[in-house]
Amino acid sequence: MIKNILVAAAFGVAAVAAQASPVNLVSNGSFDGTTSDYVYNGTPATVTAYYSGTVPVQVGTVAGWDGSFVSITSNSGPWQTPGSLPGFNAAAQGGYVAGVQADATLDQALALAAGTYTLTWTTANRGADQTYSVLFNGEQIDQLTTTTSAGWTTESVTFTTGGGVGLTFAGDTSFGERDATSLIDNVSVTASVPEPTSLLMMAMATLGLLAWRRRTQA
Repeated sequence: MIKNILVAAAFGVAAVAAQASPVNLVSNGSFDGTTSDYVYNGTPATVTAYYSGTVPVQVGTVAGWDGSFVSITSNSGPWQTPGSLPGFNAAAQGGYVAGVQADATLDQALALAAGTYTLTWTTANRGADQTYSVLFNGEQIDQLTTTTSAGWTTESVTFTTGGGVGLTFAGDTSFGERDATSLIDNVSVTASVPEPTSLLMMAMATLGLLAWRRRTQA
């Protein structure tokens, strides 16, 4: 019997360790899938009107995302070559980034059950200072400012929700600031779980309790 208990506990520890590896709930957090230097997602009227006759505006879509953001190749010269900014990790970030320009939005219909989650992403700047808000289910969970030509940094925020739909990065800058663009990449949302050490201690404590009960019943 005690052998069976130990075997079951060992499987429990293995299962706990597996749960400690979080799963990214965001679809296409690296913005892969475009084929041009840069593409405005959808047809944002303000962007099209502002740039008409100035630069070749390309219109397309990016899998998993909506809004008026720009999908940009990391080697795009017109966008200050995002991959050359300090802190860029080519292996992790890949060949594309998203740009939230002025009052643009970057949206995903992410559905989450009630619980606590951690959102992480990398961000940088192209042009003038840009402030943007981060929202889930229409509620602001963070706000930050990227400064002119700032290099890539990793941001993280933990939030609790009663459940809902909608992850949004929303630019807070007047559209008149043409070059105010926050670059965003590597978006990830994971369900918060106890630290692996805590999980292991809990599993071992359970194993000890089971063994003690077995001895007292002998």
